[in-house]
Amino acid sequence: MNRFARILRNRWLIYLLLCSPIIFVFNPYILCDTEFRADPAKYLLEYVGLASTYIFAIVISLTPLRRIFPKSTIVNSLAFHRRPLGVSVFAYALLHFLIYYFYTGSWSEFVNDWEKLFILSGILAFMFLLLMAITSNNRMVRKLGSRNWKRLHRLAYIVLFLIIYHQATQEKTGFRETALIFTPVLALQCWRIILAGKASLDKRNASANQPKLD
Repeated sequence: MNRFARILRNRWLIYLLLCSPIIFVFNPYILCDTEFRADPAKYLLEYVGLASTYIFAIVISLTPLRRIFPKSTIVNSLAFHRRPLGVSVFAYALLHFLIYYFYTGSWSEFVNDWEKLFILSGILAFMFLLLMAITSNNRMVRKLGSRNWKRLHRLAYIVLFLIIYHQATQEKTGFRETALIFTPVLALQCWRIILAGKASLDKRNASANQPKLD
């Protein structure tokens, strides 16, 4: 294992990196950013939403990266922290959810907004993230069983498309930003599917070429 991979294995470093969006959240205030000063609540809403989105993109890329680069110590070191990474996705999504609730001003306005598809997609993504966060512990793995737990956490792929829709349709610049974040993610997923298909085909061909016993 190289030195950089060993550094990435350090849990405290990962925790610090995961907290870094909170550390830098008030930078625009310090730098007198006019957009922040005009509507701080909206800025915070978008900021924590993007933090959750970026971390989610990293988490969901880990599995295909491990399949494509199985011997990479750097990828394996990142995958070592997959659970805290996943929980942090939910933590920032929860902040996003709470800020949005208070931003609407009332429960009735909050619920009325669910008629908008991009809001509804965000709510559904949050509910799935909540379910996965609740079950992201060893006790739930034992209770559900490893196979059922893995099936449950495949909800992440539904969340992927919900977040893409939510991010892309919320404003005029959303599509461009979403493409920059998720095009590499989708490319990795497609390559993973290709590799899995090739492995399955090779296995089938190897089985077919085995001599049959009389």
